[in-house]
Amino acid sequence: MSASPESPAAQAACAALLGARRTGRALPVFPAPAPATLAAAYAAQQRLSDALGGAVLGWKVGRIPPAMVDELGTDRVTGPVLRIAELDGATPGDARIFVGGVGAIETEVMLRLRAVPAARLADNDEARQWVDAVRAGFEIASSPAPDIYNHAPFGIIADIGINNGLLLGPPLDLADFDRIAVTTELDGVAVGTGRACDILDGPWGALRFLVDLHHDGTIRLAPGQWISAGAITGVHPVAVGQRATARFGSAAMIACNVVAEPGFAA
Repeated sequence: MSASPESPAAQAACAALLGARRTGRALPVFPAPAPATLAAAYAAQQRLSDALGGAVLGWKVGRIPPAMVDELGTDRVTGPVLRIAELDGATPGDARIFVGGVGAIETEVMLRLRAVPAARLADNDEARQWVDAVRAGFEIASSPAPDIYNHAPFGIIADIGINNGLLLGPPLDLADFDRIAVTTELDGVAVGTGRACDILDGPWGALRFLVDLHHDGTIRLAPGQWISAGAITGVHPVAVGQRATARFGSAAMIACNVVAEPGFAA
């Protein structure tokens, strides 16, 4: 049985994640009790995000385990982005992961929200009107809890979607960015390929999912936020010292070096 979102046990679990993220130190396990419903998980996420402080700069979007989609009635999860760094195209960025926890690189397209829709979005054509820029990028997925995937999706949601920042690369053409063939390499070895349009119902579906959550009162979108729309080539575990490179056809190339998380500062 899980604790209620405001119970002392749930507050203690949040405090453990907060301490680990602030210091950069891994936990032995995900702090019990893990949430057992989407509502409890998003309540825990809000508590942890508020405690970490700083503006919510965007939202990462990930997938629900396929076996749980029918049960939960959704195929995606989200978490707030509290850290963004620019890639200049020449120098690799730093991808910070929790040593002793889990760390992964996800190559994604990043959509900038022009304004917050006043109502739910009916289709992709409507969704396009609310984005004014798209960029190539990396989502850094890392958690101080080494067993976080054993608690998917609720523990992942609670630990701010295991997001540990975005790296923003060059702009992509709004007309065809989702159909670009993307390749990710680790230390020069290809580990995945794909196109953004082939992930569920594509980046526009990710945006519509977030707008639905906004109008449900689960999250709060804001103009200018970046939406990391889903892992195009897969979720690639990484270790400190590795380098990730992603090629978006001939349109863009980005790179990052994996480094240890020193601790979050708002």
